[in-house]
Amino acid sequence: MGVLLSKILEKLPVEDATDYRSQNKILFQQLNKTSIVIDDDPTGNQTVYNVPLLTTWDVNALITEFKKETPIFFLLTNSRSLTVQKSSEIYNEIAKNITEASKQTGRDFSVISRSDSTLRGHFPSEINAIKQESSFQNSITVFIPVMFEGGRVTVNNIHYLLENENLIPVNETPFAQDHSFGYSKANLKEWIEEKSSGKVKACEVFSISIEEIRNLNVTILVEKILNIHFGKILIFNALNYDDLDKVANVLLLAEKRGKQIIYRTSSSFVPSYIGLNPKSLLSASQLIGNDCKTGGLTIVGSYVPKSSSQLKKALDYFKNEAVFEIDVEALFNKNSIEYLENLATKISEVLEIGEDVLVFTSRKLITGKTIVENLNIGEIVSNALVQIVRKLKVKPKYLIAKGGITSHDLAIKGLDMKRSKVIGQILPGIPVWEMGIETKFPDLSYIVFPGNVGDEKSLLTIIQKLT
Repeated sequence: MGVLLSKILEKLPVEDATDYRSQNKILFQQLNKTSIVIDDDPTGNQTVYNVPLLTTWDVNALITEFKKETPIFFLLTNSRSLTVQKSSEIYNEIAKNITEASKQTGRDFSVISRSDSTLRGHFPSEINAIKQESSFQNSITVFIPVMFEGGRVTVNNIHYLLENENLIPVNETPFAQDHSFGYSKANLKEWIEEKSSGKVKACEVFSISIEEIRNLNVTILVEKILNIHFGKILIFNALNYDDLDKVANVLLLAEKRGKQIIYRTSSSFVPSYIGLNPKSLLSASQLIGNDCKTGGLTIVGSYVPKSSSQLKKALDYFKNEAVFEIDVEALFNKNSIEYLENLATKISEVLEIGEDVLVFTSRKLITGKTIVENLNIGEIVSNALVQIVRKLKVKPKYLIAKGGITSHDLAIKGLDMKRSKVIGQILPGIPVWEMGIETKFPDLSYIVFPGNVGDEKSLLTIIQKLT
């Protein structure tokens, strides 16, 4: 059962309205570190702009960024689509490579493991994989899954989804029934015990409440963090950016005092931490050149209920001949290659005459008997979408990719992206990337639409905005 936000607010002190965001910008610069955001799907840059996105994490790539003194960059691992073993291998490799790049350049760093605000992802295995590298073994883990742009907040250690002023515990939402990352607890201390299979007890997890954040001064809060022994996990509650900016301020000051921290957060934490001021939403004219005559392309691969409802709203906008439903069952038979080639040809023809095109996977969810089987099925479906993009014969005026795994695979495997940048957001929580010169379609505006963001009209709103 949900609870009204107003009832929660009645019992809380008012926010500390100090401009911590500006202080954080100065503090982050003074630390003179590079912050590396290891992202488990490509949507974590939904709150930042003018930030590089890398799809490789070899030592040389990291050394290049460290030598440039790049303040912050994202490593796009897409580990949420992988098995726990494979994701752990990647995170351990990244930790080793960061350590080596730091040694060779003398550049200090911080690490943010960015994951889902609805608690889906490989936790605590990815953090444990980072901690296997000796340079991280004296760290505490700070866990902050709030994402205000999507209505995810934490109060009294309970993680909620805010809808129409009603706070719904996340374990009562469809996200908790995820076929790969399901869970039963909304209390984050209990959730950590559940996800660690009891290796971390709820009573062993530290937390700092909203009352403490709003009532205590920064000095006292810093001391609380400094007194937490390495190896422990610390939760922060937060209802808005006033809370989170103060939290980030305290954490930066703790780092300045020598505290080693690995962050496991959602996307709202990043701008608070680096002191990045909000930017207005991008307009159509900023994304599409006046001389572009082709149609725009929208590809929906996400199966979460919110994506399906957004798809349903958008369908009526398109002409029948511009809608292409991919029969997922057809991807598992021997004629799948020919099936996809024919689809790509038809899609290219419609784009070329200037019509906007909608491509989506059939909504019947095909699942396996195990998590590994589910991930393998997901990979087959995603690869089909990749093949369609690779076989396109014309550059669309934009490309919207709906879903985390979908947008990652289309960018990297479909468009051959190596390094690009996020230029801003088209709607709150929905980032736009500018494709690099090495890609199939240089300078293409690539819109990464997370599966769990927006209302049922958001997809249609973006498409209409770009028309």
